[in-house]
Amino acid sequence: MRDAFELYRLQSGYSEKSIRVQDSHVGGFQRWCKKEGVQEEEITYSQVLEFIDSERKRGLSNQSIIRQVNSVRIYFDYLLESGLVKHNIIRRVKIRQSGRMLLPEIIEAEKLEKIYQDFLNVPTWKYHSKGSALLHKRNTVILGLLIYQGVTTGEIAKMEPGHVNIEKGKIYIPSTRKSNPRIITLHANQIIPLKTYLEQTRKKLLENQDHSVSHLLIPVKKHSTLVSSIIHQVKRLHPEIENSRHIRSSVIMNWLTVNNLRQVQYMAGHKSIRSTEAYRSQDISNLTRQLEMFHPLK
Repeated sequence: MRDAFELYRLQSGYSEKSIRVQDSHVGGFQRWCKKEGVQEEEITYSQVLEFIDSERKRGLSNQSIIRQVNSVRIYFDYLLESGLVKHNIIRRVKIRQSGRMLLPEIIEAEKLEKIYQDFLNVPTWKYHSKGSALLHKRNTVILGLLIYQGVTTGEIAKMEPGHVNIEKGKIYIPSTRKSNPRIITLHANQIIPLKTYLEQTRKKLLENQDHSVSHLLIPVKKHSTLVSSIIHQVKRLHPEIENSRHIRSSVIMNWLTVNNLRQVQYMAGHKSIRSTEAYRSQDISNLTRQLEMFHPLK
């Protein structure tokens, strides 16, 4: 008797031979999940990459891994259609022929705007205390910096209150080992949350903070941990977000659709124009075509 997954593929037009190959690939994936203690229905993007790395370490060629990932993608298509998973996480992994990972979905400016607004407008009843409400206001400011200025965690860690000029609607982004300093316009949606944070929220948070970080815009010691925590909160509302780098890449590519290369180099803080050109090569206007070009079925 044919199982439901097999019937799904037959109805989709796959041959008996293709189904046998796919079963072998999916079986290998399931064995890896069992060995690593991963629930396949709850697998994360990072765990998928770990699976791919494990296959590379086994000596599989890039072409073999592409075929294997494609088989697992079909399996997750089936799980999604059957209601066993909410998202096909495998569709978010694309592999170039050279073996380089390619971001499958750059977030357009309108979607980034919605992500910010949804986070900003989280209902107050979800706050467990006055303290958590203050932290949410701080976290909203950080998310705004990620979404509207495309800053890195390292840059956030160096910002000071004096870098924000509410009156002129500008913010100074300090340099890091990897980036140049620049002055960027604040988005209108950031003005009130930033003003409230500087005049009220930050002062209250400083009451319980180490004085060694009191000079910072975001007075904490581990900014990378904090940003990761914020992204985790954002993913509850928008699970398509991977990490802060995903947001930054999207911001830069959106900038490239309306600004010239040199302008974007400055806005992104890139020390080399080549860094900016790398994003232009994946310009959002032809991103879909590029993804199709490197799709395993091509």
